[in-house]
Amino acid sequence: MDNNLINKLQRRLTLVNIAIILLLFIILAVGAYFFFRHDMNRRTDALAGRIVTDIRSGQLTDLPQFKSAMPVPHPAPLGGPPDQSPGFPPGPPPPLHNFFFIKTSPAGSVTFQSSGQPFESGQLASFAAQVLADDNAKGTINFAQGHYTYYKASLDNEPGTLILLHDMEQDLDMLRILLTALTGVGAACLLLSFAASSFMARRAIVPVKKAWRQQSDFLSDASHELRTPLAVIQTNLDVVLSNDNETVASQHKWLANIREESVHMAKLIDSLLFLARADSHQQLLDMRPFPLGTALLKAAAPFEPLAAAKGITLIYTAGAAFDWYGDESRIKQVIGILLDNAIRHTPAGGEVKASLAKAGLKTVLTVTDSGEGIAPEYHERIFDRFFQVDKSRNDSGTGLGLAIARWIVESHAGTIKVSSAPGKGTSFIVSLPGK
Repeated sequence: MDNNLINKLQRRLTLVNIAIILLLFIILAVGAYFFFRHDMNRRTDALAGRIVTDIRSGQLTDLPQFKSAMPVPHPAPLGGPPDQSPGFPPGPPPPLHNFFFIKTSPAGSVTFQSSGQPFESGQLASFAAQVLADDNAKGTINFAQGHYTYYKASLDNEPGTLILLHDMEQDLDMLRILLTALTGVGAACLLLSFAASSFMARRAIVPVKKAWRQQSDFLSDASHELRTPLAVIQTNLDVVLSNDNETVASQHKWLANIREESVHMAKLIDSLLFLARADSHQQLLDMRPFPLGTALLKAAAPFEPLAAAKGITLIYTAGAAFDWYGDESRIKQVIGILLDNAIRHTPAGGEVKASLAKAGLKTVLTVTDSGEGIAPEYHERIFDRFFQVDKSRNDSGTGLGLAIARWIVESHAGTIKVSSAPGKGTSFIVSLPGK
């Protein structure tokens, strides 16, 4: 994956994240605005309904102006009685200060106006005429550069109409403040979301880059590993075909080379197929109880002739017999991979040991050799696919065995680690949960 494609994907992820966050904020902001507006209108309608009821019943005869609505006692001068002169009350204004009402005759003329109304007589008559011309009992009207909500009702004790008016300017100011605040918060959230989305996109693209690089390396290494045996097979076949008159026995050397490389290639293809199925979660495990010690003995026995042919002493002990729950064939495969790896990297006269023991609640499988050892910087990388410490050596390995072993062990909820140093041999420690 080239840098242009990675940058394009990163920008797309950033834009998608910003778009989602922006959409969610818009939904939240619009919802908050309409909820606040609906709640404000509901409260205004409820208060207007109570005022109209009180006026029609005669309990309320006027709506005083705000400045004189609530007398505030002043401190008594020189110990005298409190001063009851009107003044500004502390705290917020009373809820009725932006209401006023008028009464009209059946002919439409204004017969009464409350103290809190802001219009002159001529304006009030024109205002009343516009309201009476509307058949609705409630509505909004724009008049004299102001916005008003009106409520109409018939009078109970006298002919005519009651018109209660609510100045919406304060409510509109509150809505404007809310919109301004939401816009400011939205702009800040947009900037923060851009920074956060860029950061998260960079973090999200890291495993994609790693996976792509691993896939590219995997394909490259697989192609290289398959090309080598194919080249050997083709070369040996050319030699055989060039000697048409020779017998099969005389061509045994070249045919043996072909067979050896075919076996190696078949082993490589099986390993590739195993890992491909594992990556796609198609590699299922056959989990059942089985004797783990017996599995070790069965897996190690076939390696005795190979170790003897190289002059290597192979020792394996199963410890106390006990049953374990897992995939027996896969656990035997892990043991075989570790023993094969140990024998290939141990010189003649060396020793390979495999042991099984209980350690608390865990079961520990240890495979130790007296080979050349592994430098500390390679302890983690040896489990990567196709990785070999010394690629120039031809030890018939595919570089996939330890990767397969790690997958099997981790699929059983276990761990596999290596302990090694150059010239001091290598130990692979497989820790399996007690079952």
